Amino acid sequence: MGEGFSVVLNVWSVVGEIGRALENPLIAGGLLVGAVVLGLGAGFAARRFGWRPVPAVFAGIFLGVVLGVTLSRAVPDWARWPAHEFCHVNGFSLNGSGELLNALLFVPLVWCAVLATRRPLAVAVSAVALSASIEVVQPLIGRGLCETQDFLNNSAGAVAAAAAAAGYVVLRDRAVAHR
Repeated sequence: MGEGFSVVLNVWSVVGEIGRALENPLIAGGLLVGAVVLGLGAGFAARRFGWRPVPAVFAGIFLGVVLGVTLSRAVPDWARWPAHEFCHVNGFSLNGSGELLNALLFVPLVWCAVLATRRPLAVAVSAVALSASIEVVQPLIGRGLCETQDFLNNSAGAVAAAAAAAGYVVLRDRAVAHR
């Protein structure tokens, strides 16, 4: 019972953290604008490249969410670069709501992108590269803190989502083929 209760508390703190983030008009506006613009862009890209349109639009929306969340945060004064190290080096961890959020951040984007494109390896590599790019850009524009843990957690979630989505696509294709 103790471990199950701990999981419930951790999930509840994640929900609270999301709510607090959305109280910031910059984050909420960035999420909305980014999701709409990138969702529409993904719809056009789907037509152009022959992707499945519905998951492509959702992938675009979730890309807007990822960029809105990661590039619209204020940095605490103690963490401003160059007074602070450029990137805080720490390891993979799921111990805490922020860490869990980072592991889950890319999951909807990657899942939908794999369903749209049917290219799980390309999607996973792109998501890992996007996470690395975000971590490098954040201190340069003063909109977040570069941490290797964020990169590792984002990447682990993205790779797991790509593998799960690839498995789902294979199983769905087999089920359709047997009909």
